[in-house]
Amino acid sequence: MIRLSFRLSVTILLMPILIHVPGFTSYSIDQEGTASVSGRFVDINGQPVHKLPLFIAPLEIINNSWGSTVNLPDDFFLLRRAQTDEEGRFSITGIPKGSFYFGTLPYNIDERLPPDYEKKLEEFLSLDDAMLHPDYIDVFIANNFGFGYDDFEPDVEIQSLNVKGITFYPAGVAGEVIFGIEPGSHIKDVVVTVQPRMCVQGRVVFKDGTPLSNALLEMQGRRTSGTPRTDSNGSFVFYLDEESDTRIYTFSVKYQGLVAITKPIRLEPGERRAGLQFTFNSKPIAPKPLPPKTEVKPAKTNPKETQETQQPESNEVWIVNPVNRHAYKRVRCKTRDDAIAQAIKEKAHLVTINDAKEQKWLSAVFGYEFYWIGLSNDENETGWHWQNGEAFSYENWLPDDYFSETWDANERKHVVTTFVDGKWYAVSPKSVIVKMTEFAIIEKGDIKIKTSIEKR
Repeated sequence: MIRLSFRLSVTILLMPILIHVPGFTSYSIDQEGTASVSGRFVDINGQPVHKLPLFIAPLEIINNSWGSTVNLPDDFFLLRRAQTDEEGRFSITGIPKGSFYFGTLPYNIDERLPPDYEKKLEEFLSLDDAMLHPDYIDVFIANNFGFGYDDFEPDVEIQSLNVKGITFYPAGVAGEVIFGIEPGSHIKDVVVTVQPRMCVQGRVVFKDGTPLSNALLEMQGRRTSGTPRTDSNGSFVFYLDEESDTRIYTFSVKYQGLVAITKPIRLEPGERRAGLQFTFNSKPIAPKPLPPKTEVKPAKTNPKETQETQQPESNEVWIVNPVNRHAYKRVRCKTRDDAIAQAIKEKAHLVTINDAKEQKWLSAVFGYEFYWIGLSNDENETGWHWQNGEAFSYENWLPDDYFSETWDANERKHVVTTFVDGKWYAVSPKSVIVKMTEFAIIEKGDIKIKTSIEKR
């Protein structure tokens, strides 16, 4: 669940299945207009999974860059949490209107979190500085609580969700099942099937046998890395991406300049291997102390500060396409209109894509991601047209039903590029993809540059 910022990397994010809950639920409107979901969690053999911490989270706090689950620990206080009982049953109430998804948490999550965690984090996130500079959140959490994203890795993953006899299978890197809830509806008898995640369990000691207790490790394996935490006995769990066949792994751990490596081991798909031993060839060293605590102070506000300065901006540079000599830049945006406003401020426009070569260049530079582009058909119903007025000739569409959103086909007015080879997809204002699109590509021409040939 580690969040990474990137620029040129290719991102794969498979769109989860969308469940239209109103078709499957019975209604009884409550006074507050909130909804509830109840049911049970079982393993792949149908046996109840008890004492499992779970949550329902609003769709907008999915981590789009990696398709992972909610950004923990940042958004922890936004979760609707519950725990299964001895029969695997759960109930979550007070769910507002919107799109949500199920997720699970580590079994010992309540032991890890201090009592004042949610309150302090919510206070901090309410400050303007925290909202304008998301990286401050990581510093605040590390300084005050000493843990990060890998501390919230769940021990199980969701395999399916059954509502009223219809089974839905999650898609995507993180395996979320997304669903919409109408106000006041009560969804009952939901059956969520989970299975343990593939992992290795190990122990880290020094050469005299002293365990490395309560420490964050830097761990690497075959095409995977993370920062698992040891317990008081030096033990840890490191989760792996599921593989379809048997693989050979070599694992290494690092801590304060010390390195220990295992011999190659063979792991079957879904295997959970215990008993790994990592020994540092060193005398015991003390764990690193936590940095000084970060105080939560009210942000200083300037009444003359305009809303324009509050808009999220990307620290990106203009990149020139040597073929057409136009400049392009990725910008972070809250909405498509916000992206347009930022483009106008830069004397630019949302990107126009005129041919396959330009599309290929854009994908190579900015990666495959949900990006707003300048194509729309929302002005006087004149058909698809580009924001800058250029003729619409080149097309690069995905099928209309690619993301299972066929109910709004006549309301799709704007277009985003996608993770599927940069292909385009039209969206309506109520599409879940709108909430997942946090970036746009903007473009401007008339850039005065000289090629290397002209310079000579």
